[in-house]
Amino acid sequence: MRRTAPRFVSRTLLALALAASGLGTLALGPSAAPATAAPTTGTVENGQALTPPMGWNSWNIFGTAVTQEQVLQTIDFMAARGLVAAGYDTVTVDDGWSLGHRDGQSADFAKTAEGAMQLYDPNGNPVSGTDGTGRDITSGHLVPDPSRFPSHTVDGRTLNGIEYLAWYAHSKGMRFGLYATTTYTTCQGRPGSLGHESTDAADFVAWGVDYVKYDDCPYGPQIVGPDGHNYYTQGIGRELTRSLYARAQDFRRALDAATDARNRPRVTLSVSAQPVHTGVPYLLAADDPARTDPVVIAAGTPAREAPGYAPTGKWCGQVANLCRIGGDRGPDLDGVLYNGQLRTALEYPGNVRPGSWNDLDMMFAGWLSPYGVYGTTDTCLCHKPMTDDEARSEMSILAMLAAPLIAGADLRTAADSRHNDHGVSWTTGISDSALAVYKNTDVIALDQDRLAKPATLVGAPPDNPTAPVVLKRQLADGDTAVLLVNQDPSDWRYVSKTLAELGLGGPGYTVKDLWSGATGTFTNAVGSWVPAHGVALYRLKPLPVTVPAAVVGDGRYHGISAGGTGGQALEVRGMCAAPDGSTTDINTWWDWHTSEQWTFTPNPDGTVRITDNCNTPTQVHGTLTGGNGTGSAAWVLNRWDPASPHQKWRVVQNTTTGALTITNVATGLALEAPQSAPTSAVVLNPPNPAAPGQAWTLLN
Repeated sequence: MRRTAPRFVSRTLLALALAASGLGTLALGPSAAPATAAPTTGTVENGQALTPPMGWNSWNIFGTAVTQEQVLQTIDFMAARGLVAAGYDTVTVDDGWSLGHRDGQSADFAKTAEGAMQLYDPNGNPVSGTDGTGRDITSGHLVPDPSRFPSHTVDGRTLNGIEYLAWYAHSKGMRFGLYATTTYTTCQGRPGSLGHESTDAADFVAWGVDYVKYDDCPYGPQIVGPDGHNYYTQGIGRELTRSLYARAQDFRRALDAATDARNRPRVTLSVSAQPVHTGVPYLLAADDPARTDPVVIAAGTPAREAPGYAPTGKWCGQVANLCRIGGDRGPDLDGVLYNGQLRTALEYPGNVRPGSWNDLDMMFAGWLSPYGVYGTTDTCLCHKPMTDDEARSEMSILAMLAAPLIAGADLRTAADSRHNDHGVSWTTGISDSALAVYKNTDVIALDQDRLAKPATLVGAPPDNPTAPVVLKRQLADGDTAVLLVNQDPSDWRYVSKTLAELGLGGPGYTVKDLWSGATGTFTNAVGSWVPAHGVALYRLKPLPVTVPAAVVGDGRYHGISAGGTGGQALEVRGMCAAPDGSTTDINTWWDWHTSEQWTFTPNPDGTVRITDNCNTPTQVHGTLTGGNGTGSAAWVLNRWDPASPHQKWRVVQNTTTGALTITNVATGLALEAPQSAPTSAVVLNPPNPAAPGQAWTLLN
């Protein structure tokens, strides 16, 4: 719900704020605790949103001033700059696209002092509607504002301005979304769809709409019940007698009927409700479907609230594909941190599954103020753009929660997004660094993981707003994602959890940092220094289950071959005639070459000494010795120093394949043959179970 438009519509209004109508974000009390294992009877099965939707929405950057030209520019940019290929395939026009009246009227409908549609009794007299009565006397179809969404002729057929945008999006391989509301009016005072569901749904489908953002904006006076309880603003007329659940269900069924009539795929339905919309229980109709839905019943309804209202996290998947679970967010990161919508999302994991998602509002990564140059001509803290660290944090949190990724930045070129005001010129176009945040394929894959299981909180909730947060998410291929969040806006923090605290067992995990691309191994804990309002996001893959290698201490000499080398053996480069301190390589296996024979001797400290079988003037049972860093050579020294960790190794054996992993004690790096050609060097590299050259098999 957006009660006020951004400031470029009216410069006296604060952007992205709620009107002063008694509506603010209310904390949920204990009585609103979720039911995480509720039955799913009646869930939406329209074949849509099987993974979290991705795309762009016009509101954050354009508000009600959005034009057809701006949307066309956005579609072109998204297609040209790889966003569509990355999965951001839906472009949605938010509130403000229609005229202020339907085509059955020639003038905008009358409104009350509170901005609600004026309702009437059967005799045509105006009524307040706060008792659940009153009629909407408007009729006809919604009309795109021709001044901003002009018609076009395509292949001899005239398309209205919205229909043309849908056609153009489809021509670029994209889907098109449009805004409507469950109420009499939209948040910006245009006609809503309440009472006109069949007409509007049929029009949307005929126009080619694939996705509907269905908002909830009940205007009206505050309602005080018979017992004196103030319900604040909850709407008028049918907004009071029919729950949000029921009104969303009505529109979804109308969309289904319209698509079936045209033999088209079903439409994705996104519901935007607010925590303050609790309904008025004594006005809700006795036959409202929320009263009998088993999921709503199992979740429970707090006193002085009506079933089928907030929080939508209890029941969203029963009627829609995704639902907002919190209030409107601004460009500050706090909106998605623990005291913002993260905590709410963690309360409702049962609503997350293919076809049903918790929506944390449009993203602000890459958003730049359209009201001026921030810090110079625009000094409102409410317009401070996110840093790149904060942009990565926002996307990481959403991805961990399997939330929709709906961009709200200005996705246009610098030329198309240029502004001029009072002699100042600036662009709101997204930066290359912010664009890279959106296009990170590893983080997108995390968000879209087919297991559809959202993250859980590791440990106790943070005890203050700047304390760190750690999230863990199980993935479909058996991997685990771990997110370290520094909620402190000013300072770096070291954030860490042991594997035990993460509920992870086994010998350890290979890890990939999904933002830097760096790889490594965690064997005890997952930890990192994290910048202010930043994150560290890791994908962990279990190391193979291993046991001490059977060759250790058997007193025999063995040939060993690295995977991917075609059976070539580890040897002293230059064979046994090589000088002391020679490096190692791989070469053709000859079982009589003593330079390719190695024995594994246990040390008192549990490590292993590896020596060759040479016995010449230059090579006398040399000890395999590791270098100092990644890519360094492994060489052979005649001198054995029991105190040197570079000459000590850990040798374990995969219980499934029998392959050996040989890791240097000094560096923790693994012995690897990265190339397959004969005489290719053997080096030390970070352990990687996927690297075939680190898996050594016995040749004899």
